[in-house]
Amino acid sequence: MENGEKKSKLITVLDTFGNLFVLNVLFILFSLPVITFGASLTAMYSTTLKMVKNEEGGIWKTFWKAFKSNFKKATLVWLMAAVVLVVIAGELLFAGSVTGAMSVFYLIVAAIEICVLCLTVGFLPAIIARYDNTVMNSIKNSLLLAISNLWSWIKVSLIWFMPIFFTFYYLDVLFIYTWYLWLIFIFALLAYCSSIVIIKVFDKVTRTQNANEEEKAEKEKIRQEIAKEKHEKIMNKMKSFENKQDE
Repeated sequence: MENGEKKSKLITVLDTFGNLFVLNVLFILFSLPVITFGASLTAMYSTTLKMVKNEEGGIWKTFWKAFKSNFKKATLVWLMAAVVLVVIAGELLFAGSVTGAMSVFYLIVAAIEICVLCLTVGFLPAIIARYDNTVMNSIKNSLLLAISNLWSWIKVSLIWFMPIFFTFYYLDVLFIYTWYLWLIFIFALLAYCSSIVIIKVFDKVTRTQNANEEEKAEKEKIRQEIAKEKHEKIMNKMKSFENKQDE
């Protein structure tokens, strides 16, 4: 029995890594035009979110469907993020070219913008992948979700930041020996690990929404019952008044 369970777990792990390999290749290929990076990242998140819940079906079919359905929205968000990054880079360059209060001011502004951008993009691809909403509402919800679930946002940020930082910081050591791993499965693995965290946040949001809807339904039920009681009281008084008149 134990050997069967171990074999089953091993097959599940191998199947998952096989799917991550295919997904990683798709993500890289669809990101090559650069402008499609946002749509490719969103499609990868859409697939890994389904993988976490065992709802993915075929990897290619799930990825392609998400890529097509979210292309316009995800591409627009990616272009907006790119513009913001260019603006921040310009501010930092300007801050380095001047001295005194002006330099400090632009450094503070850039630091605030970086913080807001990081908070916003943490959950944004997953939100676009999961929920059908406008671009601005997706951005707003991503920022609010990050602020209200700060620890989860930190975990997602570390999942992405730490491997990328150490790989490129130790460019002469880590990158030389691990570059092919990024091509094989690392991007998809990071998205998958992030999705494990994010899906818990989404489930909490769903539970909260369901609880609010149940509370609203209960309040509406009570309101209707009160209105019905009032109506019955009024009708009873009217009947009583009519009976007195008849007498």
